[in-house]
Amino acid sequence: MPDDLRVLCVDDDPDAARTTAESLQDARLDCLVATTGTDALDRLGESRVDCVVSEYEMSGMDGLDLLAAVRGRRTTLPFILFTSTGSESVASEAISAGVTDYLPKSATEAHQLLRERVENAVDQCRAERGLEETRGRLEGLHHHAVAIAGAHDRETVVDQALVAAERILDFDVSGIYVLEDGTFVPQTERSYQPEGDLPTVDDGVLGYTYSQRESVLVRDVREDTTARPDQPEFRSAVSVPVGRYGVFQAISEEANAFTETDRELAELLVTHVTQAFDRLESEADLRRANEQLRAILDNTTANIYIKDLDGQYQLVNDSFRELVGLEPGEAVGKTDLDLQNGEHAKEVRANDRLAVERGEAIQIEETGEFQGDERIYYSVKVPLYGDDGEPVGVCGISSDITELKQRERELQRQKERLDEFAHLVSHDLRSPLSVAHGYLDLIEADVDHEYIGKIANAHERMERIIEGVLTLAREGREIGDRRPVSIRALATEAWKTVETGAATLSVVDDTTVEADRDRLRQVFENLYRNALEHGAPDDGNELTVTVGTLATGGFFVADDGVGVPESLQDELFEAGESSDRDGTGFGLAIVERVVTAHGWTVEPVDSQDGGARFEIRT
Repeated sequence: MPDDLRVLCVDDDPDAARTTAESLQDARLDCLVATTGTDALDRLGESRVDCVVSEYEMSGMDGLDLLAAVRGRRTTLPFILFTSTGSESVASEAISAGVTDYLPKSATEAHQLLRERVENAVDQCRAERGLEETRGRLEGLHHHAVAIAGAHDRETVVDQALVAAERILDFDVSGIYVLEDGTFVPQTERSYQPEGDLPTVDDGVLGYTYSQRESVLVRDVREDTTARPDQPEFRSAVSVPVGRYGVFQAISEEANAFTETDRELAELLVTHVTQAFDRLESEADLRRANEQLRAILDNTTANIYIKDLDGQYQLVNDSFRELVGLEPGEAVGKTDLDLQNGEHAKEVRANDRLAVERGEAIQIEETGEFQGDERIYYSVKVPLYGDDGEPVGVCGISSDITELKQRERELQRQKERLDEFAHLVSHDLRSPLSVAHGYLDLIEADVDHEYIGKIANAHERMERIIEGVLTLAREGREIGDRRPVSIRALATEAWKTVETGAATLSVVDDTTVEADRDRLRQVFENLYRNALEHGAPDDGNELTVTVGTLATGGFFVADDGVGVPESLQDELFEAGESSDRDGTGFGLAIVERVVTAHGWTVEPVDSQDGGARFEIRT
């Protein structure tokens, strides 16, 4: 909008018209003169006029007639009656006709006062016109904002925004630039394409706008120290950050091409673009999450479902749908009474209600019968709530544990048989063995024969076998409370309970494990006995047993004896296997049971000293 004003002075007295024009003329005001109404209208058609100053009484067409003619052409053009023969009635009629101002020439300092009123009238007119233009641009932006808000991709968002920048904001050259790997990349073909290399985050107005996260209005790059133009032929720019994505920028070859209003409207437009980008990104994230959730739902073997408070299914995954033999969507609205045996359906419904009543997740075992096949399920049920905090349903995950329960029952039967076997060993074998011991004692009193000792040794070996079987049956299957246990302390303690002869123990370091102390001591005792019974060196040297910790967690027991025979490597932990004909073969089997009961592993490896080494990893 130009800062200078052009005033048309109309008076049928040429001298008076000239005097008025000369009184107004200065650097800002430029004046034209017309001596008739017709001449004035011609001047309006030929030149830009910002204000008309007219006498009231004129021959042919008076001031009010001229006002009516001007209003017919330009309804908002400021029109001031500057008259020497007016009256209150004329003033009233002029105001009713829409005159901008009325000023008698007889007023004190009339010409100075006229200048002020001309300037005020023009400034007000321009402000109103600018406001109206802004209002129209806002309405246009709203139309495009609706299209931007409904866009399904970034390309449509950008195109709609740049069309609005061109048609509504009158930005001839503009673009949206998204930051990718430190470089601003123009979005769609509508964005202005800079010549040469694309600007980076450290370049020019684009980089400054993005890094500072604030709008920039460059009126003239030659006078703005913050602006280093990406394209030197451009003189002015308005630049607005598009959130964390990039920058919107409009540029012009002319200086002062943009105003504060332009910046504000650009910011409004970019707000819609940023919101659209955020929405599209959120929708993409939501789609990915839904796809992942759907993949999980449809590829798990568990049955996953959501029911409302009436027990009607609202969602089921493919596993559950296939279980009940329904097509996609057919389960929605059905209840368990529609899908399975009535008693089982009542049990499931009662568990659903229990989760809602407790207001927390519950874990239960349920029996279900679908398509004539009865199965056992481990179910987790969680109450669901609405926005008002009130319960609206329940979500459940049910895993088929039928085979697991069958296995549990089989293991229980095996345990019972094992207990029966232990009872048999304890009572039915020890009773006749005790009788044999008694008769042997009687024979020893009357007979001195070499076979007596062999019979006694056989009795002792039978006792060890019985004790090993009992230990294997009763110990190691379960462990008691776990407490912190020092490996050094327990290894040293266990060594004292074993007949070690001349062998020595070396505990090289220490660690603490969470274990059943009594069961773990049994592990050390059996490993010690195994080393002492089977690992004595062939060269006659005394055996050394070493205990230490593993860097990966756990400990080891090693000796410097003969090691484990290769023929026993695969059956080392099987009950009854022993390289000593007098051994029972239960010691290492018990070690393996106790270690496994702790959730650990045991592995035999070659010792650095050539003997056997057992590594227990916790």
